[in-house]
Amino acid sequence: VNGSREDAVRTFTLNYFLADGTCAIVAATGFGVLRGLETLSQFAGEACTVENAPLKVEDAPRFSYRGFMVDSSRHFLPVSFLEHVIDGLVASKFNVLHWHISDSQSFPGGSNTYPQLAEEGAYLYPEAAYSVADMKKVVAYGRARGVRVMPEWDVPGHGSWGFGVPEVMITDGPCTDTMDPTKQETYDFLSTFLQEMVTIFPDAYLFLGGDEVQTSCFTESPSVSAWMAANDIADGVALQSYFWQQVTAQVMPALNRTLGVWMADDGIPYPEDLPAGSFGNVWQSQSMTAPVIDRGAKVVLSGPWYLDQQRPGGYEVYALQQMWQGMYAVEPYFNLTEVQQQQLLGGQACMWGEGINGGDFDAYAVTKAAAVAERLWSPQNVTDTTAAQPRLIEHVCRLNMRGINAEPIYPSFCLTDVQ
Repeated sequence: VNGSREDAVRTFTLNYFLADGTCAIVAATGFGVLRGLETLSQFAGEACTVENAPLKVEDAPRFSYRGFMVDSSRHFLPVSFLEHVIDGLVASKFNVLHWHISDSQSFPGGSNTYPQLAEEGAYLYPEAAYSVADMKKVVAYGRARGVRVMPEWDVPGHGSWGFGVPEVMITDGPCTDTMDPTKQETYDFLSTFLQEMVTIFPDAYLFLGGDEVQTSCFTESPSVSAWMAANDIADGVALQSYFWQQVTAQVMPALNRTLGVWMADDGIPYPEDLPAGSFGNVWQSQSMTAPVIDRGAKVVLSGPWYLDQQRPGGYEVYALQQMWQGMYAVEPYFNLTEVQQQQLLGGQACMWGEGINGGDFDAYAVTKAAAVAERLWSPQNVTDTTAAQPRLIEHVCRLNMRGINAEPIYPSFCLTDVQ
């Protein structure tokens, strides 16, 4: 499943005939067939019987990018658990796994070129690290199920690169997790490392983070601030622009990938510093969607769909099991013109891992993410939470039957309650 081409022709038709018991799924691509098979399994239910036949379904997703982010840096998640996550994505018809592999806390990602990154940066090596073969296995598992795997390597901040390649980091300032934009070695390293990574991850998108870089990391470093003064770089924001300009000029051309970055309310990284066609993941205020588009980038919306927050998007509910309602109420096209809407690729639910591990992941993530998935798949006018509630209750049981521990949203009964 390579890049956004998964949904080039994504409509499927499902015909189920009562008279002779046959079923036909017609789609232009294998990915459409996979979505049709999932729909068929949902019709059949726990009884493995399709009621109300004969029936015909013609369906297609509203957005081509229906993403879910998993964070394996704050808490390590084994390959088997990542496959478990993908199984849940398939059931809810997500098609992108955004894999946040590394962050300030650990670097579990394997590399044949720079093996010291995981050897020195993983919580426990090799038990809490991903070999190159492991990462390829996750990609293949997703591909076989119609789920793209988009890797994220966070730069220039949120970095654990210094465990293995300290020469590319700022070492004389207040920050220990920030790359040094003033060194040519930084761009040489990124070029070599990422050229290896694109042989492991064939997806057309490559995500490089870019958010939450404190300007004091630069201005309070004697070596960096001296370089800035010598090169007429006015401040830390201007140095971030310089960094992304160098990534655009020196690193990205050889990779043949579309660049994605986090886009905060400060608008950094600036779209004009990125390669043409790049996209920003709007992770704070949804109101940033239009300005980011107007500055030349496409957008993926995630801000209202942070699964680890108690009030994502600013809405508030009485009980945790009601949080899905606020996420379901989000309209991705809110306050966008028709022209701007064409630049919104879709949306993404994000399961950050600071307080989450494999033990409580499903309960925190799966049900709320399923509500997001329905909005990303369904037509724009499907917004009624009262109508959605029984569908989600049934889906929770379906997920539980598949070994996915989705949290309930209302008093009800699933067969798994007595199994």
